[in-house]
Order: sequence, then structure tokens, then C-alpha cells
Amino acid sequence: MNIFPSTQTKTEALQQAGNPAAFAPEKVMGQKDFLMLLTTQMMNQDPTQPMDPTAFVSDLTQMSQLEATTQLNSSVMAMTMGFQNLQIMQASSMIGKNVVAQGEMISHQAGQASTIRLNTEQPLTDVKLVITNSSGVVRELDYPSLARGETTVSWNGKNDAGIDVAGGDYRLVAFGYDAEGEIKAVDSFVGTSVKSVSVEKDGSMMLTLSTGERVKMDAVREIS
Repeated sequence: MNIFPSTQTKTEALQQAGNPAAFAPEKVMGQKDFLMLLTTQMMNQDPTQPMDPTAFVSDLTQMSQLEATTQLNSSVMAMTMGFQNLQIMQASSMIGKNVVAQGEMISHQAGQASTIRLNTEQPLTDVKLVITNSSGVVRELDYPSLARGETTVSWNGKNDAGIDVAGGDYRLVAFGYDAEGEIKAVDSFVGTSVKSVSVEKDGSMMLTLSTGERVKMDAVREIS
């Protein structure tokens, strides 16, 4: 006797039996289905042994809390996306703008002096500002001391031999020594322009400067 439908082979039946998705419900039970089940069970219960509805009520409460949490998460995600889109629109207006931002690269114009801001959280002595390019050290500037906070210095565009260097991108490295003789890095802020804006996976905004250097939005001190 053939126990399989005429259109179904034994192999097809075995494949379907081994496939959990073939027997999965079309949809997940919701609150409406849960209440209907609870009402039906109460209508058909044994009058001499009535069921305890506490478990059902507890499950219903948990289901309601889960649904509310899911809806809240969806709302928060929508708000986050909206906020990120607003950030992008605001940040896009910075493209092409001149900014003063924390960075290690400076775009030098030949024949002109370049202004650099140095910032330290504590007083330092024997401070050095080293300017380099792909060929090595171009100029080393020395400062006997540097007060806490921000100090503006200038590079006249000449190398250590007193010759004007070509225009282009140069790297800055600044450091000094604290009261205990420990070497400390000094932050540099340079004038540049914004080339593009992007959003990182964590939602933070990143700016690509004209030098190719990428910095965070909070690295910008001035916009003009």
C-alpha cells in the first residue's frame, strides 16, 4: 500500500520530514492569539478543577513587556538614523571650508610663513617642533619653554640651511619635558580645509582634510 500522495515520492517525503522549516508555523503567536487561547481554555476547563490563571497572566505580562521593548528599540533606531542624517547634512556644509584642526600635517605655501598652534596640558621645557617630509627632517625649531595651554608659533618656510622649501604637505612632531624630566607629546593645530565628510560605524563624524589626514569632528577649533 502506498502511504504517500500520488504527487509525492518517498524521497521527497523524507526530505520534507528532515526540514524543520516545512513544519514551522507561518507566524509567531501574538497577544491576540494568546488571549484567545486563554479564553478557550477557561471556557473548557473542568469546573471541579479550575485552572490557576496566574501563569497565563504572568506570561501575558512578559509578552506585553517584550512587545513594548521591541517597539521602543525600533523608535530609538529611527531617532538615531534621523540624528545621523542631520549630522551628515550639517557636516556636509563644512566641505571646502577653512578650519583650524588638531593634526600632524600642514599644507605649506612656498614663500609664505605657516602658523602653527601648540597645545600642552602642563608647562614644558626644551620643546622641539620637528618638521619633516618624505625625504626626512626639513626644519627643527627649538623653544626654551612652553606654558600650559595654547601657544602660536610660526615657521618661515625655510629649512635648516636657511633655504626656502617647496610648497606641499609637511608632517609636524612636537614634544618637550615636564618637571620630572619625562618626555611629553605636544598637540599641534594647523590651518587647513575640509575635503570630505564621512560617518564611522560607531556614528562618529570624520573629516578628511586637504592634507589627506582624517580627524574627528571635535578636533576642529575654528571654521571660516
